[in-house]
Amino acid sequence: MHALASAASAATRLASLALTRRVASGTAPRVVVVSSSGPRRRRDDASSSFAWRRPRGDRDFAVSARASSSSDDRAGGAPGASGGGFLPDAPRAHPPPTPKRVGPRVAKKRFTGEDAASPDELRRSRRDGGDSMRLGKALAKLGVASRRASEKLVFDRRVTVNGVEIAQPQHPVRLAVDAIAVDGKVVDGGLALETNHAYFLLNKPKGYICSDKPSGARTRAKKASLLDGGGGGAENAGNSGAPPADDKLVLDLFQDWRDRWRGKHPGKLPPRLFTVGRLDVNTTGALLVTTDGAWCQRVAHPSSEIVKAYVVTAADRPTKAQVRRMAEGTTVDGAKVVPARVRSMEHERDGGPPNRVLIEVVDGRNREVREICAAAGVGVRKLKRIRVGGLRMPSELPTGRYVALKPHQVGYVLDKGLASNAKHEETTGKAGMF
Repeated sequence: MHALASAASAATRLASLALTRRVASGTAPRVVVVSSSGPRRRRDDASSSFAWRRPRGDRDFAVSARASSSSDDRAGGAPGASGGGFLPDAPRAHPPPTPKRVGPRVAKKRFTGEDAASPDELRRSRRDGGDSMRLGKALAKLGVASRRASEKLVFDRRVTVNGVEIAQPQHPVRLAVDAIAVDGKVVDGGLALETNHAYFLLNKPKGYICSDKPSGARTRAKKASLLDGGGGGAENAGNSGAPPADDKLVLDLFQDWRDRWRGKHPGKLPPRLFTVGRLDVNTTGALLVTTDGAWCQRVAHPSSEIVKAYVVTAADRPTKAQVRRMAEGTTVDGAKVVPARVRSMEHERDGGPPNRVLIEVVDGRNREVREICAAAGVGVRKLKRIRVGGLRMPSELPTGRYVALKPHQVGYVLDKGLASNAKHEETTGKAGMF
């Protein structure tokens, strides 16, 4: 009896070993399923492989026996030796990382009237000379004068359109088809020929006024010349015959730019330049000059909160009490103004004199910084503007010279983040950003 039991056990082991070999070689004709919902069951399958299913929660996961055996063989063990013949969990599918942006950010397109116009309407508008505009605005765009001065020319009946005298500035004209003349001379050019505006940063010298017309000294000199029979003008202007000091215009420093523009556009008027805000005749430093009226209004308006930084060189070293008094502000033109920041530059790392004070203002009222200093009893010997918004004047720019700003530098003016960086640089004594 014992011999029969031993023989039966040996036969069972041989059958199990034969089945295992057939499974490993992929020749088993059956599929063995292990399920969590009931006992083991068998079913025939036409394929030459079988699958193991193991419970995970309420779901069954099947793994091919061939893949299991091959993975076990690669691992250096017997089939089913690691994990009961199951493959390890597949790695999670992560999306590829987003590539970093290279180059400048794409500017969003602004909606204009042309976006809603049909192709036929656009072609008809170009054929007819474009959209019409008021005569006063057209004269300013042509570079004749400012908007108000252009309207005065029309009221004085000095302007004709296609040979007809016009007395109303709101008269509609088209620059591409209408001939506009002032005092009998046809004018053309200005922004009508330019597709891009011009932006400049000038290191304003002392003795120049921010205006597009003389302050009156030249007119007084001419009157004196007439009264003296022609000899008084040179006397009033000085022995050298130079114009009076308050008759020098900031825009005269851009005459070389106008000459180059006329060289490219013979017989045309150059676009009209104007300063972004004003600096008084004795103040030096950073001054923006442009042909873009909308950008000028945005920068100069107090609602934009553009910070302007000035360095005041006092007659004597200001005391701490005077610095605190300047930080409290004063009244200018009937309004209370308080500077954004006031800091003594006595221990500045640039090696400059100790009698300097850094003042930052937002309002930009006439002579605001000088009034703040006067209210604290600080005499101003020199006043220089070093920063407008996030744009800082480079130290290597000579007095009386200007540089053309690149598009990203134009954006620095309205960038408050760069303005904060400029404050940090002023505090730490590092070089400014440009």
